[in-house]
Formats: sequence, structure tokens, C-alpha cells
Amino acid sequence: MTDLVSISHWPDRLEALVETVGPPLTQGRVVATCDSTQGLARALGSGAVVLAGRQVAGRGQRGNRWCDTGEEGLAFSVVLPATDQPQRSQTLAASIVASLDPLKPGSFKVKDPNDVLLEDRKVAGVLIEQSDGLAVIGVGINVHQQVWPDELVATAVSLAQAGITADRLEILERVLPALVQAWSA
Repeated sequence: MTDLVSISHWPDRLEALVETVGPPLTQGRVVATCDSTQGLARALGSGAVVLAGRQVAGRGQRGNRWCDTGEEGLAFSVVLPATDQPQRSQTLAASIVASLDPLKPGSFKVKDPNDVLLEDRKVAGVLIEQSDGLAVIGVGINVHQQVWPDELVATAVSLAQAGITADRLEILERVLPALVQAWSA
């Protein structure tokens, strides 16, 4: 179970981040544990950001499951106006690459259509679900994981495994502004 003390400072930092990014973001919500941040974010509506201490049933593209190995990963969703522009998943993945690249220059790249690779293994993914004029953008980033299920050992990596030291909110503070800017461009 997520240690509530370890995320007790998250609401204040998320609120400050939402204020810093500004419109179209309007509100942030932190939850200790949830199935998926996507549904919670959609319920809050346009401009919402939902951040989970632990997500237990995250989704990926084509019905795949996003594996959360505990409290080491970063899982969040943001609700923005829908778009009909093609290649949005790839654009958002590229924004994640650009925001993380200063941590280990040249080590991150986009794997079409929506994955971010670090040293040729998956470190992050983006899921966009659009309906009713809204786009719910879910992001999962492997931050502190050291152990993976057998089926992911050869294909997944965390920032920590690549020698990058940062807490989950520091990563959110890098990624969220870049993601919103890329969506709005």
C-alpha cells in the first residue's frame, strides 16, 4: 500500500505546478491508489491533472496493461481539449524525450507510436483517449523500479536503473509542462 506520508507533500507541489503551467490546466488531484488515473481525470473534466501514488490497473495502447511494480513509478493523467491532429501520441512521446534528455543526454528516443525508450528499453508510455470533445492523456514513467516481472526484464527499464536520480514529482515537474505545450502547439 502506498505510504501516505511519502506523498503527503504531493498536493501542494501539484497545485503549484498547475498554477505555474496555467491554462489550460485548472486543477490537480492526488490519490494514494487507484485503478487508473484516466477515469478519475475524465470525471474531473477539462484542465484536470490526476496523479497517483500507485496505479494498479493502468492501461496502454491496444488494450495492453501498463505494469505498475509498486510505488516506484509515476502515473498521471491530464484532460485537455480533443484534437483531430494526427501523430499526437508520437508528439507527446517526443515531448517526454525532450524533457528527460537533460538527465542523460542522447539516451532517450521515441518508439512509434507512443513509447519512450531509454537505452533501447521502455521507460515511459502515453495513452490518449478522446471522446465528447476531451482528450484524456495518460502517462506512465518508470522512475525507481529495480525489479521487473519476468516478461518485462529484457524490455523495461527505470530511470534509476540507468543511473538517473530524481523523485517522482521532479520528473512530473519536468514532463507535464512539456506535454501541455506539445498538445497545445
